[in-house]
Amino acid sequence: MLTKRRLATALACLVASSALVAPVSALAQTVVIGSEGAIPPLDPHRMTGTPGLRVIDAIYDPLVREDLSVVTDTAPTLKGGLAESWTVSDDGLVYRFTLRSGVKFHDGTDFNAEAVQANFARIMDKASPLYDERAAGNMTFLTRWIAGTAAIDAQTFEIKVKEPFSGLLRLLSDRRSGIISPTAMAAHKGDAMGLNPVGTGPFRLEAFQQGQQLDLKRNDTYWGGAAAVDTLIFRPVTDPTAMAIAMQTGQVDIIPSASSQQIAQLSVDPSLQVQYPEPANQYFVRLNTKAQYTDNKLFRQALNYAVNRDNLAALLNGQVTPLGGPVPSGNELPGTTGSTYAYDPAKAKALLAEAGFSTGVTIKLMAPNSGPGFGQASEVIALLQQDLGEVGITLEPQFLEFATLVSTEGPGYKDDVQGSFNGWTTGADSAYWLERMFAGDQQPPRGVNRGWFTNAEADRLFTEARGESDEARRLDLYRQAAERIADDSPWIFLYQDRLPRVLSARVGGVLPARSVFIDYPRIQVK
Repeated sequence: MLTKRRLATALACLVASSALVAPVSALAQTVVIGSEGAIPPLDPHRMTGTPGLRVIDAIYDPLVREDLSVVTDTAPTLKGGLAESWTVSDDGLVYRFTLRSGVKFHDGTDFNAEAVQANFARIMDKASPLYDERAAGNMTFLTRWIAGTAAIDAQTFEIKVKEPFSGLLRLLSDRRSGIISPTAMAAHKGDAMGLNPVGTGPFRLEAFQQGQQLDLKRNDTYWGGAAAVDTLIFRPVTDPTAMAIAMQTGQVDIIPSASSQQIAQLSVDPSLQVQYPEPANQYFVRLNTKAQYTDNKLFRQALNYAVNRDNLAALLNGQVTPLGGPVPSGNELPGTTGSTYAYDPAKAKALLAEAGFSTGVTIKLMAPNSGPGFGQASEVIALLQQDLGEVGITLEPQFLEFATLVSTEGPGYKDDVQGSFNGWTTGADSAYWLERMFAGDQQPPRGVNRGWFTNAEADRLFTEARGESDEARRLDLYRQAAERIADDSPWIFLYQDRLPRVLSARVGGVLPARSVFIDYPRIQVK
């Protein structure tokens, strides 16, 4: 329920934004998408953060795309993007892509294999005049596997990998792998590229008012068929209450990721639709396996048994699903790992006793005080304090602004902190995501295993899974690795956000596929 002060503040936010002036219903073929954060420069190779990734998804195409036209139980299946088809050599080292013919970038430049090669030169070839160091650093999640690339002929592009790696196609579907016009890359170096985005996607840039809104116009010659609407507007409304009011008053058509408070406010409005796509993601406390107490496996297991995840789900109004293991729903691994944690404080106490820890243990955790998905972080931490307190563990939180938290934990935890509360969505639909999060060779600075976790058996299974061409066998190997990770408890596994989206009744064509992204060409205005 809104207090008068909160309502006044929210209304002031709406009035102050010059973009929020007329209900979008007056614009029959325009759909307005609310953005929970400022829209960054639109360079896919440099992009981080879901708000920006959502925008570049409309402007650029990768070689391979997720199929968001079908609702599935696991990760969306892959289909051709700018690559019409592909083959893999018998030894798993060569991927050959047949590219679509007749495709043009928004600036009229022809799309062909040389254009794709120019994009890979930008992120891999330091001798290339197109090379961008910042883009190269951001794309190492993909390029670390690549030995070389080549344009074989105009419609054939080849990638050679350093070792058999079955997860390559899923990585190529990442929105950061979008293909940029080589003409634009040559003309706009460094930061300028993000202000002059040119792709082959279903929409092209019309106007970019930084801090206010972004207008995209339909690409009428899009290779996949022209979109059903003429204009997409991305409008930043950073105050959650103001966003909800904008939705109710017709200033915004879609909230792509709504908070539990927004859902509570908007779900009773019959003119609005709530979808639960439930893409793969996970919220967790990553533990420092080098720090006192959390360097002990039994202690980490005790932490997992001590947490009442059902209470967390209730706190967040049922918007989250309790998750007691490392594999979220919507990952390409079907079913469960068979090794998950449930609330059992008696078992937690027994494990602590077995590990030789008496009561009075204090652990320190960092936590965000704001940021996407963390609007109720302080309340989540309060419940964790209560649960851990019941088994004799005192939790001391240090709240940080979200960007500060990320930069602080980025180099890996220091020995004086036992971990941090965080979440992860990007790539969580892939089985390979487990390797990115937990493999020993993914510790900083090479990766995001910031808690210094290592499990030799899991690492062995990862190596075997990467080179396995049989899909069922590959997934089984990753499942075995997940079971070992769950047993070792490098995280306190907490919950999965259902990541609901809210749509105006005038909007159709959006399916609840398991993704944080929307199939833009399918959006319709009723």
